[in-house]
Amino acid sequence: MLWLAVILLIAVLLVFMISWKLSSQVVRPATWDYEATYEEEIRKGAFQREAYEKEYHPEDFCTESPSGCLIHGIMIPQKPGTSFPDGRPRVAVIAHGYSYTLFGSMKYAQIFRDLGFICVLFDERGHGKSGKAATTMGYYEAQDVGAVCAWARRRFGSSCILGTHGESMGAAAVMIHAPTDPGLAFAIEDCGFSDLSEELYCQLHAQYHLPRWPFMPLASFLCRMRGGVSFEQVKPAAAVARCLPQLPMLFIHGTADSFVPVSMAHRNYEAKCGLRTLSLFEGSEHARSWFDHPQEYARVIESFLRSNHII
Repeated sequence: MLWLAVILLIAVLLVFMISWKLSSQVVRPATWDYEATYEEEIRKGAFQREAYEKEYHPEDFCTESPSGCLIHGIMIPQKPGTSFPDGRPRVAVIAHGYSYTLFGSMKYAQIFRDLGFICVLFDERGHGKSGKAATTMGYYEAQDVGAVCAWARRRFGSSCILGTHGESMGAAAVMIHAPTDPGLAFAIEDCGFSDLSEELYCQLHAQYHLPRWPFMPLASFLCRMRGGVSFEQVKPAAAVARCLPQLPMLFIHGTADSFVPVSMAHRNYEAKCGLRTLSLFEGSEHARSWFDHPQEYARVIESFLRSNHII
């Protein structure tokens, strides 16, 4: 009986430790240093130092999320001499991925800037220079997207044509935010998951070869206690299903993505009614579509915006 009790105690402790680690990966990820991401993206060829420092003229700003978290960002003005026939500025709000900073969005900002957009990049909560807060993999981050959109409309006028772009966790935030903003002109998601519970179970099974029960329910409970949100509350595909039919949405994914399965891109796409486009990049792994196919990626964005009369 004593040995059985010891074995049972060890098993309970192991379950708790693994579940705690899984919840920590969500609410307290190991994040990159702000300046380190600047250097890393330059090293990877995402943008050039000289262009950023001498041509882009980035302007820092801060705004507050509805939850009280301070959100830091930068605004990159449109190219000098850029204008549109209707006189309304175009604004792209761009959300980065898990554990990173706004510099991960620079590769996309260059595309939008070349098309005449003002680009607004920001650090998500608990990342970069934004306020310290639990990460929720898109749930509260969607409110941060909304706060940054509101800042942009105050800055550039309520008549500006504003859309969003998000990568990975940023894509989840963009999808969850989309049905809450009736003034949104477009939304683009790149390699976003469709359901957090399913995504984390994929990782649990792939990395540790463990079953869903009891780890997932316990980890979800711990996340709710530590960050205020359970796994079951983060369902981007369900949010997409609530979007207006007239909101154009572009879904981008790499066919070799082993972190967020490409099947999730199809689920997100199928959830959207009305205006929608799916673009798959052959052979690209997670968040690698632009790196592998930069010219094609830019053409896809431009075609999407032109076909939906954004530009």
